[in-house]
Amino acid sequence: MTVDRVDAGGAQALTPAALARLARTRSAPADLDLLLRGRRSRRLILLKSLLARLDRSAESVPAAVRARFEEHWRLLERAEDHDPAAVHDTLDYPTVGIWLARTLSAPAGLDLACGLGHFGAVAAAAALRAGTPFTLTLNPRGGLLALPGIGALATPAPAVRLTARAHTAHLTTDGPRGRGTGTVLLRTGGRVHGVGPGWRGLRRLPGTTAFLDDLDLHRAPPEGVGHAALPAAPRADTGREPWPRLWRSALALLRATDPRRAAETTALLRCLVPLARSGPYGQGARGVSATFRAAPGAVLATLPETAADLAAVLVHETQHGKLAVLHDLLPLHHAGPYAAYRVAWRPDPRPLAGVLQGTYAHLALADFWGRVAGRAGLPAGARSAARARHDSYRRQVAEALPILLESNELTPAGVEFATGMRQHHAGLGRTAGPAEAIGGPSPFGDVQ
Repeated sequence: MTVDRVDAGGAQALTPAALARLARTRSAPADLDLLLRGRRSRRLILLKSLLARLDRSAESVPAAVRARFEEHWRLLERAEDHDPAAVHDTLDYPTVGIWLARTLSAPAGLDLACGLGHFGAVAAAAALRAGTPFTLTLNPRGGLLALPGIGALATPAPAVRLTARAHTAHLTTDGPRGRGTGTVLLRTGGRVHGVGPGWRGLRRLPGTTAFLDDLDLHRAPPEGVGHAALPAAPRADTGREPWPRLWRSALALLRATDPRRAAETTALLRCLVPLARSGPYGQGARGVSATFRAAPGAVLATLPETAADLAAVLVHETQHGKLAVLHDLLPLHHAGPYAAYRVAWRPDPRPLAGVLQGTYAHLALADFWGRVAGRAGLPAGARSAARARHDSYRRQVAEALPILLESNELTPAGVEFATGMRQHHAGLGRTAGPAEAIGGPSPFGDVQ
């Protein structure tokens, strides 16, 4: 498979002009292509790392588990021979990244075997997208068989048999009430849609190719998100929430205020994952969002109060995803995990990597809110609120930039990048009002 031909040298294509554009939180179409290629290379490297781990430690899982994994790997290879783009698009889906990261870090034995079991669903999703004929038996987990980037089948049965042809697939279950049939998956235009008992398809976010993912078992880490450890929200909850309406309005605001940033968001986003409002450690903050380094292209968020708030979440988290991929392509720092720096948007000290992530995202937010404040036709109150947010984020960035530029933990490329951020910050305009106008702690988190 292509994991043997991964090009991890994407930094060679990162020109000084591209680095300067990205430092200004902007991106040209060629920059987006570079980021997407880098994201794909990292995903394939993780998959290759999983293979290497199994090759080094054959005794880490039972022989039967290894045999099933190899069966699923052969299916993935056949699908790639049939339609490489469909397979790569499936592997690029963010939940595959979260699964890979969890499985790579799982201890040998039962935990690793359980993680490897999900690979069959990944291979099946890729083969379905590619139109590859196959027959495969998969085991649902917790009453759900999730196919990444497609949907999920709710069933109490311990096993589901998929029989796929070029354009259709039939799902058959054996359970205590006998043999169940009737669920059919249809492939059209490289996409798979399902009909029948128990099937739930992912919902497309209007005007994009991204999904509102409230189904995949790996859409959020099991330990939750944020201090309250917020879990992913189930469809029973998200179906009652106005996500599609907020999304339409947020995307319209982005396109009206900054078409290039809107294009960047839609190009890089693969799924929006709703989070529950409370977790085992209490309620979420006034708004929680996150991006995970293992799953760029996914934005995890609690339901924002307004469309403008959702637009801000998208701007913020898109920068986190961009910077994570950029750092993989061209290391910007050699910082350790030691938390030594105070920043305006967090009550706790941050390591330099967190300072860089937060400064970059808040620089984009200052740019965004400044553009919103300058929009003609907005009510005076909305423009004033946007200006206040612009001023707050701009001051937060002004306080953090010296931390970066005076640090000895940045690489030469990192110094060049931070210098470009400072230049963009200087061009955002002066702010009015007292310094204490800086807002409280940001609801957003650094990339995790």
